[in-house]
Amino acid sequence: MPGSSSSTLACVIGYSVDGRPIEAVRQGAATASHLLLVLGQMHGEEWAGPLVVDKIRALPVPAGLQVWTVRTMNPDGGAAGHRYNARGVDLNANFPARWTRTTRSGFRALSEPEAAAMARLLTWLQPDLVISIHGFLSAVDTTGGGLRAARARQFAAMVDVGPARVVACSGPCHGNLTDWYTATSHRAGVAFTLEMPLASTGIRPCHVPGYSGSRTVIDCVAHAAVAEGQRL
Repeated sequence: MPGSSSSTLACVIGYSVDGRPIEAVRQGAATASHLLLVLGQMHGEEWAGPLVVDKIRALPVPAGLQVWTVRTMNPDGGAAGHRYNARGVDLNANFPARWTRTTRSGFRALSEPEAAAMARLLTWLQPDLVISIHGFLSAVDTTGGGLRAARARQFAAMVDVGPARVVACSGPCHGNLTDWYTATSHRAGVAFTLEMPLASTGIRPCHVPGYSGSRTVIDCVAHAAVAEGQRL
């Protein structure tokens, strides 16, 4: 449904297994040429990302940029405080990139309504950059190299969350969102994972242009996301 101003839009992109709505919000003009999407939560126990999204939604958006945010794509897991969706599936193993059937990956790629809703949104929007927020490994993931890693390193330089490095899976990575979107974007969009620290409400140095100083990690990451969008 339309938001409170002509430059803001809120819409339900799908529903969880238990019927909870999954909402996406756009800030900025629909005609803006560059598009950033920030996903706050995929694993329900990882609480910091939705707080980052709340901060982003209160920030002004520069001209020429659309900022889309999804506070959580796993509202059932978020409500219960557990990692998986209501069917016990790890949504970050349910995307088509090298999907492999396991006890936690679903019965097929995009079998879960939450992953399917997110895939539809990304396929339609084709953002230039997707930042998928997780926790709590304290790193910015450079997996994949190239522009994807360059964006991750650029982002890491603004925030004190941990090093820009490859964040390895426990074995080969299968079915994750960032690999899938980077491999399939029609307009050379990329996606990287931000692993928040457990102490995300703590004060740390922030190096975002125009917002440097001592800030909470959550505040700094929110401002850094918009600043990274300006560089697209």
